[in-house]
Amino acid sequence: MTADFDPHAIAASNLSISDKIRRLAAGGLSRRQIADHIGRSYQQVRQVLVEDERRAGRRRPSAPSAPLREPEALAGVAEPGRRFEGAQASADVEDRGGGAYRLAVREDGSVVLPPAVRAALGIDAPGAALARLEGAEFKLIGPATALKRIQDMLRPYAQEGVSWVDELIADRRREAAREDDDA
Repeated sequence: MTADFDPHAIAASNLSISDKIRRLAAGGLSRRQIADHIGRSYQQVRQVLVEDERRAGRRRPSAPSAPLREPEALAGVAEPGRRFEGAQASADVEDRGGGAYRLAVREDGSVVLPPAVRAALGIDAPGAALARLEGAEFKLIGPATALKRIQDMLRPYAQEGVSWVDELIADRRREAAREDDDA
């Protein structure tokens, strides 16, 4: 580490998350330390660094007649048996066609979702999804679908002309006033 290396300044900067990860790694921080500094998961830090290593080792074709096929360009294309590249290493995801995928479960229990699945669920990377275990099936639910289900569940309790947000704010103000009176 150099004397002018400031991990806190890098973490607070307007750089992209990936650039922050790269700079902190170049400064000598471990993946865990980087994850802690930027408030992201170890897995995300690892994916950025592993992908950078993979790209550094990849040879580009010398002739323009042999263009590279980038995985982003293939995200919606169903090619049964196709394995994904990069952060979605070939051992992690295999498109079996018809919306079926073979997903490897890693040692830490994580799985990689193919780009087409993330797009269908409306999940940006990094993002979040809800899941439900139903017997021996584990179902992922995209954020928009989850929100709609919650709204449907709460609809019977809604009162015409009453804003739950305004009610919550008023309730918090009453609590704060009580705390001020007690102090």
